[in-house]
Amino acid sequence: MQPSASHSDHPAHDKGAWVAAIDVGSNAMRLGIATLDRDATPQLVQRYREPVRLGHDAFTSGTLSPATITDALEAFRQFRRILDQHHINHYRAIATSAMRDANNGAELVATIAAETDIRLELISGEEEARLVHYSISRRADLADKLTLLIDMGGGSVEVTLCDDGEILSAQSFKIGTVRLLEMLGQAGDFNQLLSEYLDGTRKKLQELIGRRHIDLCVATGGNAAAIGELAHKQLASEQPDRITQSALAALIQLLAGLNYEARIRELGLRPDRADVILPAAMVFHEIMQLSGAKAMVMPDASLLDGVILDMVDSEQRTFKSQRRNLLAWAKSLKKKYHVDQKYGKQVARLALTLFDQTAPLHNLHHRDRLLLEIASLVHEIGMYIRVGGHHRHAAYLISVSPLLGLTDGEKEILAQTVRYHRKAAPSASNNSFAALDAVDQRKVWQLSALLRLAIALNKERRNRVSNIEVRIEDQSVTLHPIGDGDLLLERWAVLKTADYFTRAFARTLHIDIASA
Repeated sequence: MQPSASHSDHPAHDKGAWVAAIDVGSNAMRLGIATLDRDATPQLVQRYREPVRLGHDAFTSGTLSPATITDALEAFRQFRRILDQHHINHYRAIATSAMRDANNGAELVATIAAETDIRLELISGEEEARLVHYSISRRADLADKLTLLIDMGGGSVEVTLCDDGEILSAQSFKIGTVRLLEMLGQAGDFNQLLSEYLDGTRKKLQELIGRRHIDLCVATGGNAAAIGELAHKQLASEQPDRITQSALAALIQLLAGLNYEARIRELGLRPDRADVILPAAMVFHEIMQLSGAKAMVMPDASLLDGVILDMVDSEQRTFKSQRRNLLAWAKSLKKKYHVDQKYGKQVARLALTLFDQTAPLHNLHHRDRLLLEIASLVHEIGMYIRVGGHHRHAAYLISVSPLLGLTDGEKEILAQTVRYHRKAAPSASNNSFAALDAVDQRKVWQLSALLRLAIALNKERRNRVSNIEVRIEDQSVTLHPIGDGDLLLERWAVLKTADYFTRAFARTLHIDIASA
């Protein structure tokens, strides 16, 4: 067997190169194979689907049955044969809601690795939303639009709000089609049961969307494509990749009037699509109503496509996309938490200047620099809850926010950096900080020290410091701020952070305010 390629590897960007992705969903398992065109852009050319419904067990008993495990292993043996047949050794395999929720999901992951040498990642709802957005942003025009993305899976629905193509917010809802079927059954009162079940979800959806006017609603997933095709054939809709809210309501009425067998017989639906398509259509319709969207489009985009694009794109391109999304999220906090963005941008500018000039001391990389930038922009969001202890409130808000593009570890470093931008120093009494490994604890110390310095250099929000020069010596670091006036207030504030800086960098801190 060929070894499973890591996600960080990149294939040769030559026309004809082959890559693959595996998506283990709640309703089925999929393998997609792509080739790179002359512009090194991947195009899915072959798709394989194994109808293994993990969600049936995961959303009822919570444990994958021996029969389901056997089916899953056989599907992966088939995927391994296909990969070997095409001589593909660069791929990424991911699993979503059902595998995450199953009590023995991790055991199945280990068994799959042992028997097929395919490493399967359990990804979060946030990562799933990021990959879907990555696919849509490359396959559809999102410029100058407020767009709502709806990725319908068997276990969950990822709803993402984008402005001008950048993610403002995202939320994962446990209203996937298989989950709903297993919880509510297929009785005649299914419509009423679903409506009642969605009551608890409506509020969160409304909070996500707010009062903004949605310009474009985009749906992805197998059910979205099937709904478009069905409306085109049965209701004579103009395009199979677009459906109006009224047409979707008519399709729901048609589906509700047919039982499971009739949907297969009269509509030509696959058995594992015939039961889930009604709850899918109803959830889509609910979200369209809440958002005020009159129509929904279904582009040729998918989670599989997003995984492959993420694999073959350069790290620089992927990082730029992630940074844009995080900056858009930070910008979106202005109204929600009444953030002073002008102040935050000045603190960020100073913090990044310090980061760059102290690089020989910390040797941190560009992703850590991004964490410092975001921390600088949002460190005051906790004031929305309460001014007293706002650093702790800010850390909590970050920890519960869906920050697409950050790993769980990076998200915790960001939260702890904001937590320690003032007051006490990090200590083992803080369970969240104590849970970090030694390397990440050191990052929190150093990033928070730089953030404290940047805040001090903008004391009382006067924006008087225009630049900073840093001189590093064997045992000390000297700051020379350049700006308007004598900067005595800023000098005093910096000296108050000196002990913290020394603990973070093992250098004494001095400040020189001689004229430039």
